[in-house]
Amino acid sequence: MKEILAILPLLGLVSCSSLMVPGEAPAVGGGESARAVLEASADATGDPWKTYRKVTVGYDGEWTGVVKRLQPDLVDAAFRKSSTEVYDTRRETVDQLHTGPGGRKSVERTRSDVVVAYNGERIGKESRRDASALVADAYTAFLFGPSWLLRKGESLERVGPQTVEGEICDGVQGKLRPGFGFSEEDRFIAWIGRESRLLRRLQFTIDGLASTRGADVDVTFLDHWKASDGSVWPGRFVEWVHRPVHVKAHDWRLESLEVDGRTLR
Repeated sequence: MKEILAILPLLGLVSCSSLMVPGEAPAVGGGESARAVLEASADATGDPWKTYRKVTVGYDGEWTGVVKRLQPDLVDAAFRKSSTEVYDTRRETVDQLHTGPGGRKSVERTRSDVVVAYNGERIGKESRRDASALVADAYTAFLFGPSWLLRKGESLERVGPQTVEGEICDGVQGKLRPGFGFSEEDRFIAWIGRESRLLRRLQFTIDGLASTRGADVDVTFLDHWKASDGSVWPGRFVEWVHRPVHVKAHDWRLESLEVDGRTLR
């Protein structure tokens, strides 16, 4: 966090987010009703974390200039322009191959460790490893959404409602233990459309890095599409930092998708 605070005067940025802080939203319902919201959303999208064993996805996107300066290790813009990512849902592993102007970055994330290499050379820098683990875990949540949160979320409660992308959404607030990356705990609010049952926005804390401890961000999910097997996936993702600054961070797209050897996109 101190790295962010040191650069704020240079950028002239302040937080003016109107979103509630994950973990601090007032509850309007208990765990049973919150879990029912997640279950309905998981069912509506095909419950991918439970249904599939291997999911391969391709992404491409752009980072904003401000967030590159705020969080160089987390963004890693020289290597994270596009990616191919392979998720093994039973082993709970993620293999990512990122490409960018600097070359290739590979990340092998298991339940307890992470191995990171740049252009084939493994690195031991702790901040880069911590950031890579955080990203791998967060992107698992983004892709599998309520299907993953249903199995990983704890201390669930219902909050809301709130309108997101023109739809009234019910909020499910909860905790992840462990959190993203090597954080002991992170907190989240998942905003799920009351009619569509789709995850519209995911707010979460990012306490897995010393430089982001106390910060929170959100990802909005857009351009949902239905695959030939009936499953539903987001086609575009937009991320904003909310605290300690309020700034757009990342805009990326799902370019390809394969599940258990079948090409869906």
